[in-house]
Amino acid sequence: MMPHEMNTGRPSRHTDRRAGRRKNRRKDRHMDRREYRTVRMAMDSRYRNLLLVSILPVMLAAKLMVAYLLPPKYFYDNNRILGMANGDARTEAWGGSYEVAAGLFRSVNVLGLTGMVEWSLLLGVPLTFVTLALVLRADAPDTLQLLFTLASVGLLNIYIFTIGKDVIQFMFFLAVYLVIAMPFGGPTLKIVLAAAILMGESRVFRPYYVLIAVLVIAVYVTLTLFRSRRALHAGSVAMIIVLMVAEIWLILAVASRVMPAEYQQVMTLRSGYGSVMEGNADSSTFIANRVSGEGLPTFMLNYVINAVRMMVPVELAMRGAYYLPFFVFQTMVTVYLVNLLRQINRINDPALTLALCVFLGYALASFIFEPDFGSWTRHEAATFPILHLLVLNHFQRIPLTAEERMLKRGVA
Repeated sequence: MMPHEMNTGRPSRHTDRRAGRRKNRRKDRHMDRREYRTVRMAMDSRYRNLLLVSILPVMLAAKLMVAYLLPPKYFYDNNRILGMANGDARTEAWGGSYEVAAGLFRSVNVLGLTGMVEWSLLLGVPLTFVTLALVLRADAPDTLQLLFTLASVGLLNIYIFTIGKDVIQFMFFLAVYLVIAMPFGGPTLKIVLAAAILMGESRVFRPYYVLIAVLVIAVYVTLTLFRSRRALHAGSVAMIIVLMVAEIWLILAVASRVMPAEYQQVMTLRSGYGSVMEGNADSSTFIANRVSGEGLPTFMLNYVINAVRMMVPVELAMRGAYYLPFFVFQTMVTVYLVNLLRQINRINDPALTLALCVFLGYALASFIFEPDFGSWTRHEAATFPILHLLVLNHFQRIPLTAEERMLKRGVA
C-alpha cells in the first residue's frame, strides 16, 4: 500500500477481503443451522412414522404370546382375579386389592367375558391407542428411545392391559399424567394434585400408596433445592440419593412413634413375604433380605441393598436368557433416571420435573413393598404414563447411528 493511500477514510483491499470472509462464514453458519433443522425434522418424522407402524404389530405379537406361548404361572394374580370376578368356586377368594379389582371387573363386564384372552384384547386395543397418543405428544424418539418405547408396549400388552390389578394402577398414573400435562396451574399446585390422586388410590385400592404420595412431595422439595444451583458436581446425584434415603428413614422413625402398628408391619413385611412365597410361582425371583436382624438400622441397610438390586438387577440376568430382556429394560430405566438427576438444574420443562418427582416417590416406596422382581417389573411398566415423559425428551438422546452422532455434534 502506498503512503498516499493511507488514512483516506476508504477501506483497504485487505479489509474488504476480511469482511467478505466474515460474511461468508456467517452465511455458512446460517446454512448449517438451516440444514441441521431440516435433517433433524426429517429424522424426527422418520422415527415417529416408524413408531406408528411398529406399535400395533408389537401389540399383536404380545397378545399372541399371552394366548399361545406364555404359561399360566406368569398370570398368577390375573387368573385369581379372573376366577373371583367369574364367581368360580375353585378359586380361593382373597381380600384387599384383589377383592377391589375383582369387584370392579365384575361390575363393568357387560359383555359377559370369561377368559383371559378376551379381557386382554378388550383392554389391550384401546389402551394401546392411548399409549400411542401419549408417545406422540412427547418428543420424537432416537433409536434407543424407540426400542425402549416398543419394549414398554410389549410389556404393557402382556402384563398390564388385561384383567388384573396393574391396569387399575395404569389408570391412576394416567390421571396423574393428565394433571401434570394440564395447561394451567403452577408446579406446586400440580404436584399437590398428583399426590392427592395417589392418596385417593391408597384409600380405595392399595393402602401403601399413601407413602408414595408423601414421598412425591418430599422428593419435589429435595429436587427444588438442587434445581436452584448453577452447577452440579459429580457428587450431586449421590447427595440427592442420600437425602431421599434419609427421608425414608425420617418417615419410618416418625411412624414408629405415631403409628407403631403400621411401623411394625413394615418392619416385618419382607420376612412375611418369605412364608407366602414358598411354593409360589414368583418364588424364584423373590427379593429376600441379605442382612438378618431387626430394628430400623438393619431395615435401612437392607432397604439400600434391595434398592440397588432392583435398579440394577444383575442377579436377574444371571438366572438365564429368559430374564435378560427384563434386566435390559430395568437397566435402561436406571440410566435414564440418573441422567436426568445429574442435569436437574438444566431442566426447564415443569412437566418433566414433576414426572421425575412422581416416579422417584413411587420407586422409593416400591423398594419397601415389592416382593419379587416380577412384580417390580410389572408395576413399574404400569407407570408408563409417567415413565415415558422421563425417557422421551431431548435430555435422553443417546446417539447410536452415524446420523444421530452427527446431529448430536450439531453439524449437518
